[in-house]
Amino acid sequence: MTTQLEALRTTDKYLEVQWKDDVQPSRYPYFWLRDHCHAAHSMNQETNQRQVDTFSLPVDLRAETATLAEDGNSVSIRWENEEQESIYPSSFLREMAVAGLPQSDHPKILWTAEEIADRLPKISYDDVMTGDEGLKRWVELIDYYGFAIVDNTPATPEVTEDLARRITYIRETIFGGFWDFTANQAFADSAYSTVEIGPHTDGTYSVDSPGYQMFHCLEFDGTGGESVFVDGFRVAEEIRVQDSKAFDTLTSVPVPAQYLGDGVHLRAEHPIIGLDRDGALLQIAYNNYDRAPFRLEDDQQEDFYRGLRLFNELINDRRFQLRFGLRPGTVVLFDNWRVMHARDAYQGHRRLCGAYLNKEDFLSKLSVLRRG
Repeated sequence: MTTQLEALRTTDKYLEVQWKDDVQPSRYPYFWLRDHCHAAHSMNQETNQRQVDTFSLPVDLRAETATLAEDGNSVSIRWENEEQESIYPSSFLREMAVAGLPQSDHPKILWTAEEIADRLPKISYDDVMTGDEGLKRWVELIDYYGFAIVDNTPATPEVTEDLARRITYIRETIFGGFWDFTANQAFADSAYSTVEIGPHTDGTYSVDSPGYQMFHCLEFDGTGGESVFVDGFRVAEEIRVQDSKAFDTLTSVPVPAQYLGDGVHLRAEHPIIGLDRDGALLQIAYNNYDRAPFRLEDDQQEDFYRGLRLFNELINDRRFQLRFGLRPGTVVLFDNWRVMHARDAYQGHRRLCGAYLNKEDFLSKLSVLRRG
């Protein structure tokens, strides 16, 4: 398939490209073009790493000629005072046609409990494990909704670990890599108990909080223990509309968190609602259990508690709480930068296994699968 490139024109400083479907041509500075040459003498063809010495290039670099290949799939440029030509795939020029930093290509579907309860994102274990199409479907569901359920998973730690590794390697933390535990108080964390745990994200005390988390309840003989999931992005948008001052506070105040015990002292800071450079939602980092002591100026402290109270009210509002019991055979993997999780108190025996995955590694797998 050829890119719809219609004509080229060289000026004193720029290459102008006219696309068949655009009225205005795209303009590329010569220095930028030379720095991004795709020819073998400037780019490693196996690793796609730049080999050209950017800082040896003359700042007043000029093109002698620019030629479109007969099939329309590439452009070659001959430079003044250089013997070798530069080559550019037309698809690359099209991708770079508009100046500016790359935009996210990961649309999200935000939800309340009522909106998601009758259409839970699900896929079968066999579909995930038997081909890339099933794996792609799984990670895309997680990316869209912030979580997905894998049904009919054999209730063993070995199978569950293999399922996690279908996406990427497992992250090591102070809790180990793949974990398998009961309420044995093995660590100084409420997860290793039977008490109720309110909505939160994990690892707020980590500089790079875990990107994704997997749960599989291998054994359950008791009462209670219902799992709760809250779309933090949906709550954040509710606050953005309902109370802009609270939203500004929650996105601007870096909240310190800590894990103190088991021979470590982990500490990090994150705003409760993290935004990217364009103001879009990037990360929810909320764990009131692990919030470390800190003090602001009086007015700012009052604003912080006001915003914190609103956030807490909404995440504990049943409108936003998706609730279901985790039972053997049902695996849930969720975005820990978006979806908060909680658990009702329970009595009896409960054996849970799971793992953390890094954000960048999940997104890498998603990108590779989408590219085919």
